[in-house]
Amino acid sequence: MIADILSLLFILPGAFMVFSAAVGTARFNSTLNRIHAITKPQTTGLVLMITGTIIRVTTSDGFGVHEKGDMGMMLLLVVFALMTSPVTAQRLGRIARREGLYGGEEQLTRNDRPASYHPRRMNPKG
Repeated sequence: MIADILSLLFILPGAFMVFSAAVGTARFNSTLNRIHAITKPQTTGLVLMITGTIIRVTTSDGFGVHEKGDMGMMLLLVVFALMTSPVTAQRLGRIARREGLYGGEEQLTRNDRPASYHPRRMNPKG
């Protein structure tokens, strides 16, 4: 009973964070805001949900060899998510900055505007 409550204390906030990441992706306008909404709460929510699931599985009566394999797969899932999410966010942010995919002119600050000239572009502006 205590393990069920403890696992629920991890699973519910994790599910809320994953849901808020999905809502943020749909609601935010600019590319960088969407990247932030996807990477931060999605990864944290996944870690919380997997932690709650591991607590629930390890304290069940039928915990055996097959469940240990399932826990190993869940831990590999967390490690893979922790390794790839920051790299993906960094690459998407760099491409968005390089290509100027920020949104309309009214949403940009001085630091958000892409440079008028980039040495690798074929047709530099002004």
